[in-house]
Amino acid sequence: MKELNSLNIIYIKNFYIYKMFSNIQTIGGIEVTTNWIIDELRNRGHNVWVPSEQEKPQWVEDGEVDILCSSSFDPLTFYQLYRYRSKFKHRAAVVQHAHTTYEDLKGNILPDNPLINKILKYWIRILYSQAHLLMTPSEYAKNLLEAIQETRTYPIWSVSSGMIIDKFDEKKEYRPNFRKYLHEQFNVPLEATIILNVGLIWKRKRVDTFGEVAKALPQYYFVWVGPLENDPDIEEISQLKNVIFTGFYDDIREPYYGADVFLCTSEEENLCLPLIEASLSNLPIVTRDIEVFNWLEHDYSAYKATNLKEFIEGVEQILSNPTYREKLIQNANKKAKELHDFNDTVDTIEKYFEKALQIKRIWDRKRKESIN
Repeated sequence: MKELNSLNIIYIKNFYIYKMFSNIQTIGGIEVTTNWIIDELRNRGHNVWVPSEQEKPQWVEDGEVDILCSSSFDPLTFYQLYRYRSKFKHRAAVVQHAHTTYEDLKGNILPDNPLINKILKYWIRILYSQAHLLMTPSEYAKNLLEAIQETRTYPIWSVSSGMIIDKFDEKKEYRPNFRKYLHEQFNVPLEATIILNVGLIWKRKRVDTFGEVAKALPQYYFVWVGPLENDPDIEEISQLKNVIFTGFYDDIREPYYGADVFLCTSEEENLCLPLIEASLSNLPIVTRDIEVFNWLEHDYSAYKATNLKEFIEGVEQILSNPTYREKLIQNANKKAKELHDFNDTVDTIEKYFEKALQIKRIWDRKRKESIN
């Protein structure tokens, strides 16, 4: 068996499938962090083959595969994992990165009805059934996956998707670049107060709440940055004069530094990278008070709201109280760096790979003993 510092890894990711059937350029944090992880594993000396992107290397041809890893959630990923696991069963351990839960998908990719939701829950069980070890981006996601399992032979451990912290160091051009873009593309005054949200506009992101806050605060501009798909909520809310949906924006750091408040209205997340990015970009946060955001503390590192009235109050308090605003910024930034450093993430993933190989050896030994 190879030493940990030189693993041969097949990493399955099929995000292109979703993008083929939509008009978006990225599916968000799950795609970004997967690419970061692959790049960093290579930087650390591991061999990583992505079947959807590269020719098969010789070490795969020779069967010298240590880890099978995946992070996408489509049937092709399941099939590839099954095929490779069978082919390399004498050597390779399976580690699945469970970015996706039942709650995450329910009513977003497919219609929200009882039959489809039942099938979706069953699919999540099946999707992760091949793992020797399952990684989730948060303890909250870990608990959700444990709750729907009827039988399970693999451990589920959490590790933040992490953020490359120095990528979000401020540059003086970020704010004027975004302000200029909004002015030229949407006629937003250069000195306007900007309330920002970032991400794919799925049902669980609660674009309707974002619109209601904008309606209550017409003196501010509410800007949502992220890939757009046809959505009736967007059509209705975009009629408000102070609401803008920009679609995909090339350098996400410019909106963070170009805005004045980050407003996260989502009611279901497994981690939420934009919240981490906003914290690292010194953008004060108003967010829904949900379990997965417990790393932020109300009135200390964020304003956490449970209803429309509190969302509105949070925005106004941050904008009217510079001392309060600065307190939230400093504390959120510090906490994000403590908990979501990407270097720590990959350190942990490497440890999980080692654990998965140990688990596989135990499984194989027990299987042989049962046969004999």
